[in-house]
Amino acid sequence: MLVAKRELEHYYPEQMDVEIERPRRLKKKKKKSYAAAKLAVIGMAMLAMIISLYILYRYANITKLRLEITELEKQRIELEREKQDLIAQLEGIKSISRVEEEAMIKLGLDYPKEEQIVYVEVEEIEIAEVEDGVNTIGERLKSVMNLFLSLF
Repeated sequence: MLVAKRELEHYYPEQMDVEIERPRRLKKKKKKSYAAAKLAVIGMAMLAMIISLYILYRYANITKLRLEITELEKQRIELEREKQDLIAQLEGIKSISRVEEEAMIKLGLDYPKEEQIVYVEVEEIEIAEVEDGVNTIGERLKSVMNLFLSLF
């Protein structure tokens, strides 16, 4: 039987080429400065929050203005109704039959009788009549222009 021989190589310490391992200095890994990136992310988040708050503020203002507009519309409608009522009252007060009735009832007035009526004579005012259109301004202007043009 063949036995596999294993060759063992033995090295003596003198024969070994030993590399002396020098203790390596471990280089400290520089921590990458993510401060700028973190600051940028925080800044963007703050900017987004500010923009969101501004938009929310504007929507609140719009809602407030719509509420004011609704209230003013209600006031306008109420004032128009009041105006119509006052116009109706005014028409009732101004009506001749009502004035006549008030004069007779409250003031005790009555229509005058024939002997109470006094007639006043007024002389007629004489109005100058235009003779052949000479007195009108247009006619006077026309005659002046004709006189002026006749010189040439």
